Formats: sequence, structure tokens, C-alpha cells
Amino acid sequence: MNKTLNNTLPGMARAEYLEVESNVRLHLTDAGEGKPIVLIHGWPLSDEMYEYQYNELINKNFRVIGITLRGFGKSDKPYKDYNYDVHASDIKKVLDKLKIEDAVLVGFSRGGAIAIRLYQLTTVLMFLSWL
Repeated sequence: MNKTLNNTLPGMARAEYLEVESNVRLHLTDAGEGKPIVLIHGWPLSDEMYEYQYNELINKNFRVIGITLRGFGKSDKPYKDYNYDVHASDIKKVLDKLKIEDAVLVGFSRGGAIAIRLYQLTTVLMFLSWL
């Protein structure tokens, strides 16, 4: 039996908001179990752009986390900076709150650039903590 992304099935998927800083909450969808895959959307979309990928990935035993960047979709839209560093930092905070240390990052368009920036950010942080 295939698993499906359906908010009416308990334990299968959940949509929620996580606060990344005071008065800034990001919308995310968290579905499935297994190795985590983080989906980062492009401009001007939201994590809903991955609606077809969720089911495929959870049926292949992955945990799929779609994060809607600040300023887009159902996430908060504060009057502040919107740049690669801010978005990468937000995603890092979400992953820290979810206690995810090893994930596959998938980004479309701007989301790909944010994934690269997140990788750079975490690599520098790991290097600094090693010193």
C-alpha cells in the first residue's frame, strides 16, 4: 500500500510553523520517515511547488521537509532583509529545531542558490567548532 501525503492521516504528514526569530514563523511540511530530504522552493513559489514530489519520496522511505521561505506563501512576511544569507540562516534554524544533522538539500532556482549558501554556512560553522 502506498503512503500518501494527506493531512487527515495522523502521523503521515504535518504542516506547521516554526519560529526562526521573534515574530518570524516559517511554514513547513514534514512527511514520511527515513533519511531527510529538505526541499527549498524557488522565487516566487512556496513548498507547495513540490506537491508531487512529496508522495514519491515518502513512498521511497524518505522523510521530506518542505520549507517555505520568509516572505513567501504561508510564511511570515516581515519588513526586513530578504537575501541568501537570511534564508540560509532561517533553514539552518529550522533544521536545528527539528534536530536534523544530515540531510539532502534540494533547491529549485533561487532555492538551489540558498542550498549552496546553507552548505557554505554549515561548513564554516563546522570548521570553526573544530578549531
